[in-house]
Amino acid sequence: MSSLEAINNTTVYKRTCMILPPQTNSRGMWVGHHGEFIQSPLPSLEIQMCIVYFGTLFFHTFLSRLRFPRFTSMIIIGLIIGNAFGKTDTGKILFPFGSQETLGLLSVFGFIMFLFYIGVKTDISVVHKTGRRAMNVGIVSILAPFGCGMLAQYYVSSKYIKPEEYAKLPFIVTICSLSPFPVISSVLSDLKILNSELGRLGLSSALVSEIINISLTFVVGFCNNMANAGKLRAFGDMGYAVLFILFLVFVLRRSMFWIIRRTPDGCSVSDHYVYCILIVAMLSAYASHQFNFLALFGPYILGLAIPEGPPLGTAIIKKLDTFVTGVLMPLFVTTCAMRVDLRQFMNYRRSDGTFDHFMLQVSLLVVIIFVTKLVSCFLLPFYYNKMPLKDAMTLSLTMNCKGIVEMATCSFLRDIMGLPDNVFAFLMVCMVMNATIMPILISYLYDPSNKYAGYTKRNIEDLRSNSEFRALTCVHRPDNILPAISLLEAIYPSKEEPLVVFVLHLIELIGRATPVFICHQLQNKSKTRSSFTDDVVDAFGSFEEEFTGALTVNVFTAVSPAEMMNDDICNLALDKMTSLIVLPFHRKWSSDGKSIELDDKSIKDLNHSVMDRAPCSVGILIEREQMSHVFSLETPYTVCLIFIGGRDDREAFSLAKRMTKNPHVRLTVIRFISEIEERKDIRDWDRVLETEILEEVKGKQKIGEASVKYREERVRDGPETALIVRSLVYEYDMIIVGRRDGIESPQTSGLLQWSEYPELGVLGDLLAFVPGRASIFIIQQQRMASNL
Repeated sequence: MSSLEAINNTTVYKRTCMILPPQTNSRGMWVGHHGEFIQSPLPSLEIQMCIVYFGTLFFHTFLSRLRFPRFTSMIIIGLIIGNAFGKTDTGKILFPFGSQETLGLLSVFGFIMFLFYIGVKTDISVVHKTGRRAMNVGIVSILAPFGCGMLAQYYVSSKYIKPEEYAKLPFIVTICSLSPFPVISSVLSDLKILNSELGRLGLSSALVSEIINISLTFVVGFCNNMANAGKLRAFGDMGYAVLFILFLVFVLRRSMFWIIRRTPDGCSVSDHYVYCILIVAMLSAYASHQFNFLALFGPYILGLAIPEGPPLGTAIIKKLDTFVTGVLMPLFVTTCAMRVDLRQFMNYRRSDGTFDHFMLQVSLLVVIIFVTKLVSCFLLPFYYNKMPLKDAMTLSLTMNCKGIVEMATCSFLRDIMGLPDNVFAFLMVCMVMNATIMPILISYLYDPSNKYAGYTKRNIEDLRSNSEFRALTCVHRPDNILPAISLLEAIYPSKEEPLVVFVLHLIELIGRATPVFICHQLQNKSKTRSSFTDDVVDAFGSFEEEFTGALTVNVFTAVSPAEMMNDDICNLALDKMTSLIVLPFHRKWSSDGKSIELDDKSIKDLNHSVMDRAPCSVGILIEREQMSHVFSLETPYTVCLIFIGGRDDREAFSLAKRMTKNPHVRLTVIRFISEIEERKDIRDWDRVLETEILEEVKGKQKIGEASVKYREERVRDGPETALIVRSLVYEYDMIIVGRRDGIESPQTSGLLQWSEYPELGVLGDLLAFVPGRASIFIIQQQRMASNL
C-alpha cells in the first residue's frame, strides 16, 4: 500500500458524498427545495465546488495564523458538510442524491491528476545519489513499524477478533507504516524548509521509502490477483505490467527527450506535446486497470518516467498546478472527509451493544506503529549518525507525517473491504490530528536560520591584511554577470591578497519536487545545466584566467523555490566561510537607465531575507546602464564612498580601502557631518573608531600608497544630504554606501518616510531612484549574535 493505493474505480466513489434522501418528482426529475427542476447535476456540481473552494479558503485564512496546514482546512470543511451542513434542508438542496456520482468521479479524477503531478515533479535519479544516512532512515521508517505492527497483529490481535476482521489488519498496518513522498514533500514545502539540510535529508529518505512502497504495491497486487483470478491470470497480468513499465521507460521516455531536443533553448515546449502527454496519462490509468492493477498505478509511473524540470516537466506542471492543487485536490480531500461520521469516533460498542474488539485492536496497532516509527526514526540518526537532538526529533516527526495519500487509502479500504464506520472514523480523525499537529511541532523545533547567527566575525573590516578574501556572488539573469565581474575586478585580486569567488546561479524550482544543488567543478555537464548556466561558467572562467594565480572561481547552481533560496545562499556562505555576499538588485532598467524593464518581487523578498539572516556581510549591487568598464590608466574606475558613521559605513570604508590597491581605481571619500552633532561635541566608541580610520585619509589624502580625495559636507538635515547625494550619480562609476538600517541621525532625518526599499537603507533607496551612470553598492556588515 503506497501513494498509489487509493480508489481503484469510480463506482466505489458513488458513495463519496454523504448519502442524502433523493429530491425527485413523479417523472424522476431532480427538483429543488421549492419544487424547481434541476435538469442536470452540473449546476449542483458547480455550487459544490464553489462551497469547497471558498470554505477551504475561509478556514485557511484564519488557521494559517496558527500555523495550521492547508490540508487541515480542507478536512474541516468536509467534516462540517458531512456531519452538520449536509443534514440541513439547504444542505440537501446543494448536495442532492443525484450529484454524488458526478462529484465522486471528479474527485477521483483529481486524485489521479494529483499523483501524476507529483510523479512529474519527482526526480527518481536522486535515489542513486542518496547518502547512507538518508537510505537507512528511509528503509527503517517503513520496515520497523511494519514489522512491529505485523508481529503485534499476529501474536495479539488474532486471539480476540474474527478471521474476516483479522484479514483487514495487515492493510491497516501498511497504511499506518507509510511515509509517502507526496505528503512529506508537501509538508516540507509548506514549512519552507524544503531545501534546508534537514529538509533535503527528509525528502531523500521519503523517496527511498516511496520506492519500497511501490515495490510492495506491485507484490501485493500480484498476490491479490493470484488469490482471486488464479496463477495463470496473475502471471499474465504481471507480464503486462512489466511490459507497460518497459514501454514507459524505453519508448515513451525517449520520445520525451526527443521533444526536449526539438525545443530551442529558452523556449517553452509546444502545448500540443503537453496535451498529448496529459491524454496519455488518462489512458495509462485505463491500461493499468485492465491488467488488474490499481488505476492510479499507470499515471504515477508515467509521471516518474517524464524528465523532471525544464522544459518539459516545467511546462506540464504549469498547466496542472493551479487547477490540480487549488481545485481538484481540495475537492478530493473534502469528499473523503464528508464520509466520516464523527458520532462513530471512539465508539467501542457494536450495534448490538457488545464490546467491539476489532476497534480496540485497531487502536492498539495505531499506537504501536506510531511509537515504533517515532522511536526508530529518532534513534537511528541520533545514535548512529550523531545528529543533534532537536534535528533528530524533527526528522522523526517529519517521517511520521500523514496526509492525502493515507486518507485516500483508508477510503479505498472502506469501500473494497467493508471497513466499519467506527474504525474508519477513528483512522481518519487520527490522520487529521497527525496532519495538524506534526507541522506545528516541526516548525517549533526546527529553525534553519539559527545556525547563521554570527559568533565568529566574517566581515571585511576584521579581515587581516594580506589575507585571502572570500566572496559569494549571486546571479539570477544574464544582466547580473557583467556588473558582478566589474565589482570583483575593482576589488583587485593579487597574489599578496588573493580573491576566492563563489558564484551561485539561482534558478526557481518549477516542474520538480526535489531541490537541486550542483557544483560545476565536480561535474562537467548536468541535465539541469542550461545555455545561460554555460554563459555564467564561461564568463567567470575567463575572469579567472585574467587573474591567474590571484583569483579562484567556483561556480554552483541551485534550483529551489524562490522563497527558500535564502537558505541556499546562506548555507553556501557559511560552508565556504565567505566575508561578503553580493546580491543583484531586483529591478532591471533599460539600456539608457531611464525606464524599468523588470521588477521581480521574489528577488526583492529574497534580498531582504538574506540581509536578515546572512552569516557574513552582505551587499546589494544596483546597475542602471548595463555598461562594462575597461580598467586602464586611460579610463580609471572612479569610486565614491559616502560616509556618515556606524558599522555599515565602516564596512563600506574597508571595502573601498581594498579597492585602492587597484591602480586603475580612483577613490573619493565624502563624509557628511551634522552641524548639530558637531556643536554638541558627541564622543562615543563608534566616533573614536571612525576618527581613527579616517585620520590618514583626512590628513594625508592617502590610503597606503594610493592617493585618495577627501571632502567633508556639513548638513543640517536629510533634505540637504539628499541634494548633494543626487548630484553624485553622474560623476562616478560606482558609489558605495552603508545600509545603516535602523540608525537615526540628523544627516538622514526626514528621508526615512520616503524610503520604499528598506533592504537598501535610506541613502541606498535614494540613490536607486536617481537616474545616472553610477553603479550603487549598498553594504551591511555582518550582524553578530550579540546584536540580534
